[in-house]
Amino acid sequence: MADREPTREPDARSQPSLHELAEQLARVAPSTASAALQQLDALSQVLCAVRDLVTENEGLAEEVLRSYEQLNVVFDFTRRIARLTDADAIRAGLIRQIAELLDAEDLWIVEDDDAVEHFAGAGAQTDRPLPVDHAQLEGFRQRGGVFVHDDGRQHLLIAVLERLDDRRSVLIARRGPGSGPFVSGELMLVEALTSLGVQLLNNAELHSRLRRMSVETTRALVAAIDKKDHYTCGHSERVGLLARLTGEQLGLPESELQTLEWAGLLHDVGKIGVPEEVLTKPGKLNDQEWEYIRQHPTMGYEILKPIASFTGVLDAVLYHHENPDGTGYPHGLEGDQIPLFARIVHVVDVFDALSSDRAYRPAFSLEKTIEILTREAGTKLDPACVRAFLAALENLRQNDPQRFAELFPHACRDREPAADAAPGSATTTTACPARTEAGQQEP
Repeated sequence: MADREPTREPDARSQPSLHELAEQLARVAPSTASAALQQLDALSQVLCAVRDLVTENEGLAEEVLRSYEQLNVVFDFTRRIARLTDADAIRAGLIRQIAELLDAEDLWIVEDDDAVEHFAGAGAQTDRPLPVDHAQLEGFRQRGGVFVHDDGRQHLLIAVLERLDDRRSVLIARRGPGSGPFVSGELMLVEALTSLGVQLLNNAELHSRLRRMSVETTRALVAAIDKKDHYTCGHSERVGLLARLTGEQLGLPESELQTLEWAGLLHDVGKIGVPEEVLTKPGKLNDQEWEYIRQHPTMGYEILKPIASFTGVLDAVLYHHENPDGTGYPHGLEGDQIPLFARIVHVVDVFDALSSDRAYRPAFSLEKTIEILTREAGTKLDPACVRAFLAALENLRQNDPQRFAELFPHACRDREPAADAAPGSATTTTACPARTEAGQQEP
């Protein structure tokens, strides 16, 4: 049997072209040529469909990639901005992100009251007039949403930010005529970013309003308590301020400083349960009256305990009359057993009490008050808190003497309490000098 020749692979270069195929078809029977042409036409349609599908898939792949990049931008923005609670910080982060994303030459924010801020392309604040007039701006506000506005001279992207109380801020990003126009993908991304940013801004503003309302309500309550004794009017406000300044001197973080200020404001809230005649008595307290005074930290603790947000305040209210040597009340704690906030409030409470007029004695001078604090540091008062407080007080006096004089006019008088200032008052001093007889402390 003769050997077969090996099968040869067709050479692509030997394949006939369409023109050659057509010539071959012309030489065959007409019916056969017609059928072949129909097959070629059908094959051509299939090839066109395949080409369109490939093109569509390429476009789809590009769109998927673009969407993925946009999702990454939104995710990164969310990760960075979601931790912020301050409205100004959220707003700055939103502007910076949009400026980086759009690569715009200029960006403006126009608030509801028409206050304008301009930012260069990198997000740095500068000064440049708006690219539109007032009528156009109002038209943008009425239209709302995110859209493009081109006038032949420039490309503008407009985003209307829906704020609380029906306020509408307008964000305007501009590209010059030499730059490309804003595309739909950029509009979608800006819409996503501004939607999230505005929600965070509004939440931060609501939180700020609630916090302000809480502070105002608390201040009103504290003022009402202080007015039970006109000698202590403004005492809790000053203790709150001084406690915060002392905390700053100790390097406490902002969140703790706010809690510390609240603790100073509320440290005497328990006095609402102390009879007014006891608080304003000009002389020595008897045992029953003194027991009323000793109960006010516990009463304050019980009043505030149901308020969940005051958890950090409770220890300062309960223990702000404890002494490092264990002679304080209500539990006789010693040294570091006393919470830090309570130690701070104790120091500033004693300072304001000593340097203020009371029913049972006039105020000590500032110099004498500081002398007493320094002497009692380590026994009746925490020494580190005394040092921090005196440094904070001196900083306030040096850096803002007018405010210091307004807050503490009583501390600026150059006089000492007279020995006969009030029945039962004493001329010797301890950390709480006015009720020294029978070991009584200043309430």
